[in-house]
Amino acid sequence: MTQSEERTASTARRYEWITFVMVLLTLATLGVGTFMLARVERSIVAAVWLPLLLLLLWSTSRLRKEYRQAQQESAWARAAEAALLQSQERNRAIVDTALDGVITIDAAGIVTEWNAQATAIFGWAREEAMGRLLSETIIPERDREAHASGIREYLKTGVGPVLNRRIEIAARHRDGHEFPVELAVSPARIGETYIFSAFVRDITDRRQAERRLASQYAVTRVLSESITLEQAVPRIIQAVGESLEWDLGVFWRLEKQSGTLRCLNSWQDETGAADAFITEMQSQVFKAGVGLPGKILESGSPVWIRDVTKEPAFIRADLAAKTGVRSAFGFPIRIGGDIEGVIEFFSHQVRESDNELISMIADVGLKIGQFGERTRAEEALHQTEAQLRQAQKMEAVGRLAGGVAHDFNNLLTVIRGYSELILSRLAPGDPARREMDEVKKAADRAAGLTSQLLAFSRRQFVAAKVLDLNALVMNMDQMLRRLLGEDVVELSEDLDQKLWAIKADPGQIEQVIMNLAVNARDAMPTGGKLTIQTKNVTIGKGSRRHAVMLEPGPYVLLEMRDTGQGMSEETQAHLFEPFFTTKEKGKGTGLGLSTVYGIVKQSGGTIAIESKVGQGTTCKIFFPKVNEAVQTAPVIGGAISRATGRETILVVEDDPSVRGLVQETLRLSGYEVLVARHGIEALLTGAKHLGPIHLLLTDVAMPQMSGPEVAEKLTVVRPELKVLYMSGYPDHPVFDQGGVKRETAFLHKPFTPNVLTQKVRDVLDGKKAA
Repeated sequence: MTQSEERTASTARRYEWITFVMVLLTLATLGVGTFMLARVERSIVAAVWLPLLLLLLWSTSRLRKEYRQAQQESAWARAAEAALLQSQERNRAIVDTALDGVITIDAAGIVTEWNAQATAIFGWAREEAMGRLLSETIIPERDREAHASGIREYLKTGVGPVLNRRIEIAARHRDGHEFPVELAVSPARIGETYIFSAFVRDITDRRQAERRLASQYAVTRVLSESITLEQAVPRIIQAVGESLEWDLGVFWRLEKQSGTLRCLNSWQDETGAADAFITEMQSQVFKAGVGLPGKILESGSPVWIRDVTKEPAFIRADLAAKTGVRSAFGFPIRIGGDIEGVIEFFSHQVRESDNELISMIADVGLKIGQFGERTRAEEALHQTEAQLRQAQKMEAVGRLAGGVAHDFNNLLTVIRGYSELILSRLAPGDPARREMDEVKKAADRAAGLTSQLLAFSRRQFVAAKVLDLNALVMNMDQMLRRLLGEDVVELSEDLDQKLWAIKADPGQIEQVIMNLAVNARDAMPTGGKLTIQTKNVTIGKGSRRHAVMLEPGPYVLLEMRDTGQGMSEETQAHLFEPFFTTKEKGKGTGLGLSTVYGIVKQSGGTIAIESKVGQGTTCKIFFPKVNEAVQTAPVIGGAISRATGRETILVVEDDPSVRGLVQETLRLSGYEVLVARHGIEALLTGAKHLGPIHLLLTDVAMPQMSGPEVAEKLTVVRPELKVLYMSGYPDHPVFDQGGVKRETAFLHKPFTPNVLTQKVRDVLDGKKAA
């Protein structure tokens, strides 16, 4: 029973007692009056008894009225108190079911109200929190003095820095960890004192979502501002680490050749608490399946470790414990389906596994991979464009070089031919023989230069055959050692014993190796090492391409590495240009690498040069694999002597000097020679000549009519006619016309009289043309 109900009951009992007494008095008065009426005068009795009776009746009526009023007031009080109690219970239910924590404190900072949501947020039960100082429950220790001074300031001035507005601060859970909350505090005055009501909302999830969104934005921004993966990843690690509040990040780059992960970049927060941890990692490497990076590399999936100090597989646990590193997670970086590296993040706090974070980080890894694919495609495009520009430039220069070499070959044919004819007529002791020998030697050297020009322009005569590159290198071993000087340059050979076969001109491949060896020797004037390596390689569609673009498929690699001075990027940009040289004046023609380039391209191969100043040079040549058996070259011995004959030969040559030399050489060898300046004249000569014509010896490229066209028309009327072509370069477009093939009997300019007569004799005798 409440106090109000007790007071109401006491009043009712009092009125009931008074009423009872008044009724007794009334009865007593009536009895006394009756008795007196019998003995006293009626007038006296009436004067006394009647007023008294009326007073008693009035008092009784008054008391009954007050009693009824008291009962009514008691009912009203009970109803008001029930309504108040119901209101308090309703307010209590509203406060307890609120989504925000509701906390009330008095002016001393003591908790006077604590709802259920406050318990859910901070971990303190209502019974535990009530009566305690607020600063002892939810306020971090560093902020407690500011909280107390804020209350004092408000009580003193009526102004508070955090009152009547929403703010975001750090709060403390019962277990000690801190988390962000949104807080609104409102003061209220009750009598002469104040109370403060706080409405608190846990915004941990919102903050996480904001940080993750900020992290994704940061990654997108970094990728848009970066050019290469190596440039982007360190900035991404920092952006993700700062936005997600991790303390340390590491990027492990995969070395393809060794299959190991090596620390390429790292980041840590401003505290620098993990300096020793980072220093140690910079010297570590991980293989697949070893440690956290190796486990990610092996599985290809993200990995989360709640506490690395308690994880047996985490081989850096002792170091992590010393530097305060606790939680860790990592994920792979994929480019084109291949893992290129691993990113790790570490925290000084124990963090529970977060599937949403792992999913978000997987998306970050996908973006990084897409960026890597895009940059690689752009790099390949730029490289292809550069190669195309270089190829176009080389093609233009090659056409010029080929044309010049063709004209020079005509001149050299005449010089070499007539010098040999003159030498054949001079006695061994003739004084003029020495001068003529010098003329012939000069012509031979000039012929070598034109041969290099033709090789560069890819118009050199090629006698391609299936060959074993290892055998060719071993046959050149002694010659290369003499060339390099074994006391200066060490020659090392690393040859794959199961090397595939290639198809190329052996003489040209020897020329390639010789040129590259000479360049390597010149790059190592004080000594060094040259390594020649052969091996089989297969270029796949998904694998990383080499320095030049290659079509997928099997290749034979010829690699020559030196430990010389190396070359700058500027020098490498001009390596294959004809007449470009870094040697002193008079010590190089600038045609060495141009010749190599032309030979490799003409053989269907690809060449790439890798070099850095002070770190040597590596030349890689890729030849397509062939599935044919290696051909053995026949051994030819003895010197070539001038062959003779009596047949009739029709010579068609537009250059008068060459025409005169060929006519004179054949005439001296016993042949009957018919000459023509061009194709039409050759047809007229063939029509006028009544006797047989056994051989047509014609230049390939002539005005009005090409050599193959002349041969086609003459063989119609003279089916028995045999044909021998001569030209300064064997891949003139006419070879692709009229069904004429390069395997047809061919005489390459410049030639000597002996070579001319021998080739003529071979064709006339029906021997297979070389």
